[in-house]
This record gives sequence, structure tokens and C-alpha cells, in this order.
Amino acid sequence: MFMNCQCHLLSDSAHGRITLYDGIVPTDMKAEVASAHGEYTISLEFNNITQWLCYEDFLALEWNVRSIDTSAYFDAHPYEERIHLSTPSRFLRFSFRLHELLELRKMLSRAVARLHWFEVLRNTQN
Repeated sequence: MFMNCQCHLLSDSAHGRITLYDGIVPTDMKAEVASAHGEYTISLEFNNITQWLCYEDFLALEWNVRSIDTSAYFDAHPYEERIHLSTPSRFLRFSFRLHELLELRKMLSRAVARLHWFEVLRNTQN
């Protein structure tokens, strides 16, 4: 049983990239099964971080990063230089400087927009 996989660059920057691996299913499975969100695997590479995420965890991470109020955070923690960010995995946390977080936020936003367009195009083909 072989796997078919397509790779799509969702977003990139000087410090990282976000890549979608689509259709990682056995070749004998039907197309309807391959179109399920559960078949997406997303790779996030940013600075020294490499993280593989499922579709739902990727969207949760983007929402988490987007919803951080950086001004309020640094007002509440004036001596901190970094923002500490939890991830969908309860054992995994990251720490970012403000400019790193803003770059990551942009990358994630572009990636989610492209992912949604990719889904629309894919659904029109099925």
C-alpha cells in the first residue's frame, strides 16, 4: 500500500515556513476520505522550532497567537522581554520576543488564508 502526498507552501518568511502536506492516505482509499480535514498535516518551521500539527491544532495555534494582546501583556509584565505562549500540546510552550511573535502572527495569518482557499478550490473539484 503506497501513500500519495502533495506538498503546498502556505507561508514563508526570512525565519521560517509553513507547509501543508495533503492527501496522506493509502492509494486505495476513496477521494471523499482524502478530502477530510484529518488528512492534512501541517509543518511549522520558525527559527529553531519545527512542529508538526494536525488541521485543528494548527487553527488553534493561529487563533492563540492572533488573540494575544501584546500591549496588555507587556503592561502587566514590564520586566519581561519575551511573551510565553502555550500550544495545543499541554507539554509544549514557546517563548518569543515581540518582533518574533509579530512575524509568526503574519506567517500564520497568511497560511490560514491560503489553507482556506486551498480547501475551497479542492471542494469545487470534488
